[in-house]
Amino acid sequence: MEIDNIKIEGLLTQLGLSDQAAATYLALLELETVSIRKVASSTGINRGTTYDVIKKLINFGLVSTRHKAKREYFTAESPEKIYELIRDKRRDLVRIMGQLQEAMPALLAKSTTSLGRPKVKYYEDDEGIVVILKDVLQTCAKLNNREYYVYSSKPLRQYLYRKFPQFTSRRIAEAIAVKVIAIGDGGDPAAVSERKWLPEPAGSEPSSYTIIYGDKIAVISIASDYTPYGIVIEDKGAASMQHLLFEHMWRLIK
Repeated sequence: MEIDNIKIEGLLTQLGLSDQAAATYLALLELETVSIRKVASSTGINRGTTYDVIKKLINFGLVSTRHKAKREYFTAESPEKIYELIRDKRRDLVRIMGQLQEAMPALLAKSTTSLGRPKVKYYEDDEGIVVILKDVLQTCAKLNNREYYVYSSKPLRQYLYRKFPQFTSRRIAEAIAVKVIAIGDGGDPAAVSERKWLPEPAGSEPSSYTIIYGDKIAVISIASDYTPYGIVIEDKGAASMQHLLFEHMWRLIK
């Protein structure tokens, strides 16, 4: 039962309840109609905090109150009320999404760098690479020609999708094409993609992964401690030049 309570408390906290509120609600389910003193005694939470927590639970619709002989007693509402809480959260998210969509043009305008200077962002470790990969999908999904271009080196491939293994399936589902110039063996073609290979140069091993997408260029590499990192440059002129060079090289590779 204790393990089940821990799981349920975790679910309740995901809905916005504090740990103390979740513990208090579960205690009330077992105690039925009780006073503050009995609730606090059951949870081990002091009476002042318990009272504050119960007021929040009442606002959530998970606890009801009644008075008897000048004393206040509290009862847990049916756990089915949690469904209503989820529906309320969903409505709030839909409302916020609508407001965000209206505000997004203004937000993007504020983020634009003045004087035409490129925007440069740095990302580190696997989580940072995930941010870059998601940006590739989001950016390409808005393009008239849903395609991006990659220079892929063999040493980087094993690090690229460690925390985002569903990247390729997402790309295919969104009908985003990719052309890849791979340096070194490996990296078989997937759906909605084309790949050409270059031999590894003798005496050196390139260890970077370059993505050209929209008006952006992402360069992903690996540090000496095998931590991946990446730099994203947003500059229309630079991206156009890299695209031009990529297409020229693509035509030359047989």
